[in-house]
Amino acid sequence: MDVTLDLGGAEEAVLTHWIYDAGARIERGQVIAEAMIDKVTIEVTAPADGYLEILVPAGEAFRRGVAIARVMDQPSRTEAPSSDPESRPKMAESFIPMMPAVRRYALQRGVDLERLASFVGNGRRVTRGDVDAFLQQGPIPYTPYRQALIRHLTDPGALPTTLQRKIASGSGDMPLLARLAWALSKTLPQHPAIHGWAYGDGVEVARELRLGIAVRTPEGLLVAVVTGGDDGTSWVNALQDVKEKLRQGRYGDLDRRRPSFVLSNLGPWGVEYFTPRLMSPAIAILGVGEVQNGSLPVSLTFDHRAVDGVEAALFLGDLHTWMRELS
Repeated sequence: MDVTLDLGGAEEAVLTHWIYDAGARIERGQVIAEAMIDKVTIEVTAPADGYLEILVPAGEAFRRGVAIARVMDQPSRTEAPSSDPESRPKMAESFIPMMPAVRRYALQRGVDLERLASFVGNGRRVTRGDVDAFLQQGPIPYTPYRQALIRHLTDPGALPTTLQRKIASGSGDMPLLARLAWALSKTLPQHPAIHGWAYGDGVEVARELRLGIAVRTPEGLLVAVVTGGDDGTSWVNALQDVKEKLRQGRYGDLDRRRPSFVLSNLGPWGVEYFTPRLMSPAIAILGVGEVQNGSLPVSLTFDHRAVDGVEAALFLGDLHTWMRELS
């Protein structure tokens, strides 16, 4: 039986640690590994009784739908258990004794567990204080999540270009981001070239608005996808749902599909204009600044492979027009 993992809306995850060696006898419901999805560590459990065959090594990324292991009725010939119970594969030899919360704390900070165990020494249980002491030795390594984020932000084939201007901020009962989401739902169908995904060999035009909202969490930046309808209320409700999940720390419940367009709001921190980085492969990201006297400073970064400057400027002009409808 294949062992797969529900990634929610995410496209990939990182297999951070196998608790058991290949060939180990495991039982249904037993935690056999840990994986990280956008800086959220989750446990992998065995779907059945049997013998473990590992398909994705620890430390490697895997895509949605990929089997990371199999549970076999019999061990493979190379993994056949010895008649000596003490020599049978059980817990992985590389398993480091520590509480699950401490393990997550270390992995989320990019700590190599084997180096950490060597630093602690004596085979004793690792504590959170040990992790902090280890990190004080030198440069902090990038976490698996941040490594994936860097890949999204550094597409070598992209041609990022940024335009900046002020648009109407709108008014009324709807929060600013809901007003922007509604206006984008009206503007993007008029400019399909800026709505979708750019790849090395061409462009994929989005058929629906999957609005990515860059949000700040205690673990770092992540992009949650929201969808709405033609009315502003649907966007208010969708954004409130994301806010509630973030408040409760339910990051795994967020929609993590590829966003077709991205919003990054630094206005609450007093920022006016900035240069948002493309969240590849999305064609464009709109940076939102602090409202000033009814005007909203925005910074649009787009991939010049898919969109010309004039088209991007026209898009911002039409977005301004739709925002004025809410004034």
